[in-house]
Amino acid sequence: MDPVINITYSPFTITNYTAAGPQVTCRKSIRMELFVHYSLIPSVLITLGLSFLQRRAQHQKTADKIPLTMRFGIVVPVNFISSYSNRWSYGAACGATATTVFLLFFNEYSNYFNFTAPTWAKVLVYILSALEVGMDYYPFFACLSTEHRLIGSTLGFCYSLCWFVVQLTDIFECWTMNTDSLIVILVQVPSLACCLFLVGRFLQIFVTAVLFIYRQVEIKQAEREPLLPEHLTNYVKQLLKPVPGKEEQNRSIKQKIYTWDHDFKFPTKMIVTAVLCLICLYNFVLVDLFVSPKAVRGLDTWILGTVNISFSNQTKFILLLLKDCWFFSTFPSAFTSVMYVLHLLSCYRNEMKKLYKGTAEIPCTESPPVILAASIRYTGNQIAYLLWGYFLLHIMFFLISLIITFWFVMPIKEGKGMIVLQGFGYTVLGIVLMTGVIIAQILAAQFIFLQDKILPADKNKPLAINNRRAFQNFSYFFMFYSVILGLGSCLLRVIFNVFLGSWLLARIDRPLFPRGFEGADMGYNTWSGMLQVDLYHTHPVLLSFCHLLTQNMTSKKQHSSPDVLQDCRNRQRRTRWHLAYTLINNPVLILNRKQNSCHAASCSQKQSVLQKVLISALQSRGRGWMLTDKDVESLTATDITEQL
Repeated sequence: MDPVINITYSPFTITNYTAAGPQVTCRKSIRMELFVHYSLIPSVLITLGLSFLQRRAQHQKTADKIPLTMRFGIVVPVNFISSYSNRWSYGAACGATATTVFLLFFNEYSNYFNFTAPTWAKVLVYILSALEVGMDYYPFFACLSTEHRLIGSTLGFCYSLCWFVVQLTDIFECWTMNTDSLIVILVQVPSLACCLFLVGRFLQIFVTAVLFIYRQVEIKQAEREPLLPEHLTNYVKQLLKPVPGKEEQNRSIKQKIYTWDHDFKFPTKMIVTAVLCLICLYNFVLVDLFVSPKAVRGLDTWILGTVNISFSNQTKFILLLLKDCWFFSTFPSAFTSVMYVLHLLSCYRNEMKKLYKGTAEIPCTESPPVILAASIRYTGNQIAYLLWGYFLLHIMFFLISLIITFWFVMPIKEGKGMIVLQGFGYTVLGIVLMTGVIIAQILAAQFIFLQDKILPADKNKPLAINNRRAFQNFSYFFMFYSVILGLGSCLLRVIFNVFLGSWLLARIDRPLFPRGFEGADMGYNTWSGMLQVDLYHTHPVLLSFCHLLTQNMTSKKQHSSPDVLQDCRNRQRRTRWHLAYTLINNPVLILNRKQNSCHAASCSQKQSVLQKVLISALQSRGRGWMLTDKDVESLTATDITEQL
C-alpha cells in the first residue's frame, strides 16, 4: 500500500510526512529559495539594459573619462508623487510582491539565507532581505515605466511569465487533496493573479508598439506623464466658474456613502497602497483561520492534561466556546479592516481637497527632510498598521463575544434569564439616573444660574452667572456627588479609550494621542508628511502656472514665423530700459542728449527738473556737500557738470 502524503503548513513552509510515521519527502524540481536568489541575475541584466537605453538629462563629469554618450541614466520604477497613469498596472506589480512582502513579517523570507546571524545583526538581515526582494521585482516596474515600449514589454513579458510559471509549478507539484494544500494555494492566489495580469498587460503593450512601429514619436508622447493631468485642469476650470448654490439636502444612499468626483483622481501611490493592504490582509486572515484551530488543539491538550478529570467535560465545553468565539470574531474584524482601506481613500481625497482650497492645516512642524522621509515610509507603515489593527480588532471582538456569551447567552440557556434581565435593568437604571443628574445640572444652569439674553435674536445666553448665592450652594452640595460620578465616568473613559484605541489603530489619518502630543504618534506623522509632500507637488493651481510657463516657452521655440512687429516692440522696450538705467547711474549724460524744440514754459520746467536731478546726483557722489536753497539757485548746469 502506498504511503499517504499529508502536508502541514507552518504557516508557509511545507513539510511532508506519512500517516504511519516514516517521513516521505516530496522532491520538487524547483527550489523556491534558490530561484529567488538566482532571479537577481536576470533582474540586474534587465535593469542595466533599460538603464543603457535611458539617456541622462545632464552631462556628468564622469562622462569625460568614460565615453558613455549620455547613456546609463537612472531608471525610475514608479512615480509615487505625481503619477496618475498605469495605476492598476503598478498596483498589479506591487500585488505580485505581496506574498513575499507578507513573508517578511514572519521572518520566513530571511531564512532563505543559509547562515545564522547574531542577534545584533538581525536588522542587517532584514535590510538585506528587503533589498533582495526589491531587486527581484524591480523589472516589473522598470519595464512598465520605460519609454522604450517594445523592448520593455518584451523583457517584462518574459520575466513575469517566468515568475508565474515557477510559482504555479511550486504550488501544484506536491499538491494533495487536503486542507493544508488548499491554504497554500489560497495564500498565493493574489500574487499569481497579479503576475497573470502583468503578462497580459505586457502583451498588450507589445502588440500596441508593434502596430505603431512607424509612429513611435506619437506613442512616446501619449505614454509620457503630463505636467498638468486632465482632472487637475478640470479642477482649475471649476475654480474659475461662479460659486454654485447650496447642494441638495436629499441625496441618495449611494451618494451619502461615496460621491464620485470627476475632478479628482487617486495617484499611483494610493492605489498601490490599497492593493497591497488588501492582499496582505487577505493572507493574514487566511493564516489566522488556519493557525488558530491548531493553536486551540494544542491548548486543549495542555489544559486537559493539567485539570482534574471531574472537570474535564466542563473544561471542554468552555474551550469549545472560546474556539467558536475566536472563529466568529474573525469576520467582523476582517470586514472592519477592509472598510478601513476603502475609508482611507476617501479620507485622502477629502484632506487633499481641503488642502487645495486652503481650508485645512496639517499640525506638523517638522523640518523638510523629516517630512520627506515620512512620505517615503508611508506605504510600508500603512500595511503594518493595518495588520496590527486587524489583530487588535480580532482580540476586541473576541472579548465582546465572550462577554455576550458568558453574561447573557449562557445564563439564559441555564434558565437564569430573570437574573440576567434584573442585572441588566439595574445597570440601565444606574446609567439613566447618572444621565438624569447631568441633564438636571444643565437645565438648572440654563434656567436659573445664567442671565437672560442680551438681544432677543441671540441663540444662547451669555456666560454670566445669575443668582450667585444659589449657585454657590448648588455647587457645594453637588461636589460630593461629583466624586462618585467621577469614579464611574473615569472607568468609562478608560474603557472607551481602550476601545477606540484598538478600533482606530489601523487609521493613521487620526492621531491617537491628545492635542499637543501629535508629534509622538509616528503613524500620524507619516500620514501628515505624505500629505504635505503631495500638496507641494500636486497642487492644481501651481501646476497650472508651471504648465503655462512651459507651454509659453515651448511655443516660442517652435514658432516658425516670428512676428516682426512684436519683435521690434520688444527691442524698443529693451532699449528704453537700458537708456533709463544708464541715465540714472550717469545723470551728466542728460545734458549731452539731443534736445527737441519746446515751448518756453515746458523748457523752463524741464530745466528745473534737470537741475534737481543733477544736484541729487552730485550729493550722491559722497562729497558731503550741504547745499542751501540760495546755493541751488546760484548753481547752473554747467557748474554742476564741472563738479561731476
